[in-house]
Amino acid sequence: MASQNLQSALAPLTRRPIQTSLAAILTTTMLTWSYLDYRAYIALGPGGVPHNWFGWLAVTLFIRPFALSKSSATYTGDYPSEGGHDEMKNLSERKGERAEIGGIVPHRQLSQHAPEHMRESIQNLFANIVTANPATLESKRSLYERHNPALFVSPSLLSSPAAPSTAKTARGEIGHHHGDMSVHLYLSPADARLAIEKGWAERHRLSVPRTSWFANRYHVADSYVLVYGPRDEGEMEVLATILRCSARFMTGREVERAEWRQIIA
Repeated sequence: MASQNLQSALAPLTRRPIQTSLAAILTTTMLTWSYLDYRAYIALGPGGVPHNWFGWLAVTLFIRPFALSKSSATYTGDYPSEGGHDEMKNLSERKGERAEIGGIVPHRQLSQHAPEHMRESIQNLFANIVTANPATLESKRSLYERHNPALFVSPSLLSSPAAPSTAKTARGEIGHHHGDMSVHLYLSPADARLAIEKGWAERHRLSVPRTSWFANRYHVADSYVLVYGPRDEGEMEVLATILRCSARFMTGREVERAEWRQIIA
C-alpha cells in the first residue's frame, strides 16, 4: 500500500519531466539568489530598516521594485543645467573612476574608501557647521539611518511657509555621514547635476525624477545624493563646499562655511 501511494505521488512528476526539471532549476536559482542577496544586504551594515531577514524581505518586496537601477544613479537629465552655486560650478572633476556603491536601503560605498584619519575631519565638519550657524541648523538622530547623527534644518525654519519643499519632504534632514565615510546629502537639482557630472556623487536609488509616480515616497526627494568619502585633504575641502551648498539649499538662507581640521567650541 505504501509503495502504491508513493508511486501515485510520483506519477505526475514522471509524466512531466521537463516541467519538473524547470521548476527545480527555478527554485534552486531563486533560493541561491535570495541567499547571496541577503548576505550582501547584511554586509552593508545597519541603516534605516531592520538589519535582519525581515528588513531584507521588506527592501526586496516593497523598495527594490521602485528604485532606480545602478546605471541610472548617474542620470542627470531631469536636473536643470543652470542655477547651480558658483562654488559648485568651480569644483574640479574627481580623479579616477567612480566608487562602487551597493544597496538601496542601506546605501553604502564599497570601494575607494576614505582613509581612517579622515573620519575625525568629517565629524568635525558636521559639528562645526551647526556651531557656525546655530539659528538655521541643528544636529539630531537621522530619520533615514536611525543609528547616527544627522544635520537638520532648524524647526523654526522648517515650520515656515517659505521653507523649501525638499526640506519638508525630507522632514528637515539635510544629510548625514556613514561608517564608511560616504555622505548622503540633499542638493539643489542644479547642484546635484554638477556634483554627479563632475564625479563627486551619484543619486540615491530612491531619488527618482519628479515625473515618476514614485517621487517623494519614503520621504526621499529627487535630489538626494551620495557623496563619495574624501580620500585626502583636497577632497575634504570639496566635501565642505558641497555641504555648505546643501545647507543653503535646504534652509533657503546663507550659511557660513565650516572648519574641518579641528572642532570649534
